[in-house]
Amino acid sequence: MAIFTEYNQLMIKFFRHIRQRLISDPPERNGSVRAGKRFSKYLLYAIGEIILVVIGILIALQISNWNDKQKLHAYEEKLLSQLQQDLVLNAIDLELNISFQKRTIQSIDILLEHFESNEPYTDSLEVHFSNSALWTKFIVNAGAYKTIEAKGLDFISDVELRDLVFRIYEGNLNWLQQMEGIVINHTENFRQNYASKYFAEWNSVEIDNGNYVEGKTSLRDYELFLGDEGAAYRYFLSATKGEVEVLLDISEGFLDDNRQGIELIKNILSDTKDD
Repeated sequence: MAIFTEYNQLMIKFFRHIRQRLISDPPERNGSVRAGKRFSKYLLYAIGEIILVVIGILIALQISNWNDKQKLHAYEEKLLSQLQQDLVLNAIDLELNISFQKRTIQSIDILLEHFESNEPYTDSLEVHFSNSALWTKFIVNAGAYKTIEAKGLDFISDVELRDLVFRIYEGNLNWLQQMEGIVINHTENFRQNYASKYFAEWNSVEIDNGNYVEGKTSLRDYELFLGDEGAAYRYFLSATKGEVEVLLDISEGFLDDNRQGIELIKNILSDTKDD
């Protein structure tokens, strides 16, 4: 804008000088003809000046619009970078949850097979009893998405990424959280109403100084699990297994979506740097 202003001032000064020369020209014998020519030239230069000023204004507007687009594009890149970080954190948490869900399913299979075969208790079963109390809760990272959502999803210029981000945060996340709620409610309902009959202590994985350690479980009487009195716990195991298998399927699909988003953003940012 400063360059345009300086240029405009120079042009005005130039045309003013020409006008002064035209006005100060000595009259010819036929004064009216000379005056007519002088007026025509003046009018021509005046029109030329106006055209140049208009062109200068249009160029300045183009430069201003280009600068605005560059700023908007830079801000989009910043938010995409933050979104990528959120998706990475999502993926890390999902990977951990998936490992726990697989552990739960495996332990339930071992317990049910043990009960069905009417095998005696062994100390190795303790970890599997603990894992049957294990449920997961996804920690969603959505700071960048909330900012983008407030501006409108069209703020993401890449259509494929825009659709994927919407599916992650407005579609699959809801399914994941609903299924997690079903598993948690089922487990905690059994804990409150039935667990004390079978367990003196029934804890799943615990966190100690940032490290995961196996939970502690203490049975009241192993024989309770084998007869009719163990039907409630065996039913709990079968139902939980089915629910966790559904949750695992959703979690793995959701993880794939987050990984796809990470890769898409990586490619978009890489292409931007190349440009």
